[in-house]
Amino acid sequence: MALPVTVLCSADSSVGFSITPILPENQQNDSSFFDLLVYPGQVQDLVVLVHNESSDDIVVLVEAVTASTNRNGDVDYTSKQATMDETLQISLEDIITIPQTHYTIPANSDIPVSVRLNTPDQPFDGIILGSVRVLKEVTEEERAAAGMIVNQFAYVTAVRLAQSSNASGIQPDFALGDVTAELVNHRASIVAQIRNPQPRLSSGASVTSTIYSKGSDNPIFEYNMQSVSFAPNSIFNLSFVDREGYGIEAGEYTAKISVEFRGETWDFEKDFVITAQEAAVVNENAVNQQAQQNPRTATTDIIASGIPQWVIYTGVTVLSIMFISLLVLTVVVVKRNMKPICIDDLLER
Repeated sequence: MALPVTVLCSADSSVGFSITPILPENQQNDSSFFDLLVYPGQVQDLVVLVHNESSDDIVVLVEAVTASTNRNGDVDYTSKQATMDETLQISLEDIITIPQTHYTIPANSDIPVSVRLNTPDQPFDGIILGSVRVLKEVTEEERAAAGMIVNQFAYVTAVRLAQSSNASGIQPDFALGDVTAELVNHRASIVAQIRNPQPRLSSGASVTSTIYSKGSDNPIFEYNMQSVSFAPNSIFNLSFVDREGYGIEAGEYTAKISVEFRGETWDFEKDFVITAQEAAVVNENAVNQQAQQNPRTATTDIIASGIPQWVIYTGVTVLSIMFISLLVLTVVVVKRNMKPICIDDLLER
């Protein structure tokens, strides 16, 4: 699967190059990417042909990337910054060495580039998933012409390794990790970690999720997603983004999340706390912060301050009764002091 990946790309840019994986004899199925059946201790070179389709020489950077799950619920073959699940035993980046990282590709020419696969000596279950990424380097002239935003392009070809033809027989499983307050794309958010602890690719899951103030039935956030794909041993950061800009308030919360996959459902419920310091950090750095009170949690500050909810309701009720009583008493007094006025008397004056 050779996928074009644009990094900081403008829509009218031209890629100017492409790649083609040279599939080896241990290729499985009719896949267009590296779908390899390997054995313990195997050493193998994976070759990708880079086509420079432009009239200028280009320089490309070759990297290995371990597949992860991004915030959109897609398998990401490009990011080297993702935090993987603690169950990951073997990452693709750990077992691929790159003898030469940079290649100069002459104009209108093809050059083979290679990486070395060092299959672990110990057998592994399931699959190892990632990619070989070829990134076009930006010249100084291009940087000077681009100014603040630099157009940079990459292609990836997926690498899937298995030691058994029935590696997909690993049973699916999911777990709920930490739930915290974070900044997501410069907006205050609550992020719930949905974990895939299994060495398998699970594509087509559905996720339904709700955040409540603890003890309340009124949802603060609701987010449903279809067709979520989990990379092996990865973490999906499900993000409840405060798009209105009211901020995340300190307090006690409950997250209820369900994952449905191939007829099975995993239900999770977790209480968590957002401290005043954590809320302040995300709110102060959010780009869309509003000054008005959050209508979703209008009583949160009072309740979280330590005043029991029954005291608040009782006080409101007592004040209402006192106000109504005072109003009735005032009307009675006014009526007692009123004298009837005759129309004839007015006419005589």
